[in-house]
Formats: sequence, structure tokens, C-alpha cells
Amino acid sequence: MDKYFLEFWGNFLINTAKGQKQMEDMSKWMQQGFEGFDELTGMFKKFYGLEHLEKDTPDYMETWKKASENFQKSFKDYLRLMGVVPKDEHLALVKKYEELKEKVVAQEETINNLRMLLEAKKVETQGELVQGFQEIIEKQSQQFQETMETLSRFFKKDKNKK
Repeated sequence: MDKYFLEFWGNFLINTAKGQKQMEDMSKWMQQGFEGFDELTGMFKKFYGLEHLEKDTPDYMETWKKASENFQKSFKDYLRLMGVVPKDEHLALVKKYEELKEKVVAQEETINNLRMLLEAKKVETQGELVQGFQEIIEKQSQQFQETMETLSRFFKKDKNKK
């Protein structure tokens, strides 16, 4: 964290003890791009070295942008240290969670449908397998009968010759 943020934040926390309203003001101030609350804007300019720069210069705008980015990054880092997640990150995670929940439901439905199809295919395959075995048995029985008849005729001819 940069020293300006820590100095700013330390003074801000001291002043916050004077009233909860300042926290609400700070939230609104950040949402409005660090504008609208003169006391906070003045303190911000003082700690980030912006109070002595001319407002209409490119140097001021670049310094303001960099200071705002540093402040916001440091503020998020500070909140993480305190175990707080910024609202936009929380809402993004909630949205992702809900999307994943829907995806899981769809995948579970697909899995169940595939299981039912597999069971139906298994039953169908078992039926085909049993039918195949029956056909093989019938064919072998028929071939056995034919072989026996041929052998029987052969032995009858042989008996008749003797």
C-alpha cells in the first residue's frame, strides 16, 4: 500500500469516529468519482499532492487519474485485509454461482437421461443376446439332427450290405 493512502486512511478513520455519516459520504464520494464532497475531496488532494497543481493542466488530470487508481486499489486491499469483499466482486461471484448452479442442474438432467438410455440399451442388448443364443442352439440342434440322420442312414446302408 502506498504511504499516501495510509496517511489519508489514518486521518479518515480518526475523523470517522466523529460520525457514521462520513462513511456513507465516502461511499457516495467514491461512486461519484471522488467529487461532490468538498471535505473529502480536499483531504484527498492534500494527501496525494494535488492541492498545488492547476486544475486545467494535463499534469493535474494525469496525477488525479493515477491517484484515484492508487486510492481505489489500496482501498480494495485494505478491505481484503479486513475480510470485506467489494460489492461488485460479491455480486459477480453470486452471478457466477447462480450460473454454475443452473449448469449443474442441466448436467444432472443430462446424466439421468443418459443413464436411462443406457439401461434401455442394456435391456435391448440383453434381449438380442438371448435371442442370438436361442438361434445358435436351434441351429446346432438342427445340425445335430441332420448329422444323426446322416449317420443313421450310413449305418443302415452298411447293415444292409452285410
